[in-house]
Amino acid sequence: MILGAAGFLEGKRATTNRSAYEQLTPYCAEVAKERFVRDGDVYTGGGVSASIDLGLFFVESLTDGRFVRQVQDKMDYPYYTSIKGRQ
Repeated sequence: MILGAAGFLEGKRATTNRSAYEQLTPYCAEVAKERFVRDGDVYTGGGVSASIDLGLFFVESLTDGRFVRQVQDKMDYPYYTSIKGRQ
């Protein structure tokens, strides 16, 4: 909501917590009902646990799958699936 109110989501696809999809609608081009979304250089997450996945997605977008797995191991967080594995 903060990114939207600040104008950063204009013309973008974004997500938020599922309880606030309708509230996000006026701020972006499309509300995606997903855990995390990247549209250009804007990353949005759908809540607390989804934002852990968003953070790992961001790290992987800057590095690679091997590095993000190291981060996951240090966090003891096995739930994120590599973006490379989704393609």
